[in-house]
Amino acid sequence: MTAGPTLEGLAKAFAARTRPTEDGHRMWAAGVNSHGVGRFQYKGTQYTAHQAAYIVRTGNQPVGQTRPSCEAPGCCEPAHVDDQPTRQRDRAALASITGMQHRPPSCDHDQDVHGRHRADGRRYCHACNNRAKKRRCAHGNPQCPAETARLYPCGYRCDEHQPARTRPY
Repeated sequence: MTAGPTLEGLAKAFAARTRPTEDGHRMWAAGVNSHGVGRFQYKGTQYTAHQAAYIVRTGNQPVGQTRPSCEAPGCCEPAHVDDQPTRQRDRAALASITGMQHRPPSCDHDQDVHGRHRADGRRYCHACNNRAKKRRCAHGNPQCPAETARLYPCGYRCDEHQPARTRPY
């Protein structure tokens, strides 16, 4: 996004939907979605409160998720919102300043690509972290190792273990 009327218009639309607080934060005042995040549409494009705050502050589209760096829940003050690369850079700097020693990763993923830092500065592998979140079939004990599963009322099941009344006949 470039500076100019579009950025100024987005800034005005963002400001109309927020209110400053006495302690230097800014809260979303236009209602939130089911996840507790403020959203609005400006010139046909959907923005979250944090995306709009980042764009208003930097004039650039954010990379990855945008989140507030402060501890105030729901804060969308542009000076408090960062995108993913900025947070990772800050966490790496924190780890460096505090002298944290990192164990070598126990996986074969390229850490230049998949290495991340937690909020406290500790490293982790993003690829391994996401692999653990894959939905697996929850049938049996031990659980079925099938990785392609769909959600049913009884939990995630593969095609072989799906509930009988949902099977195609």
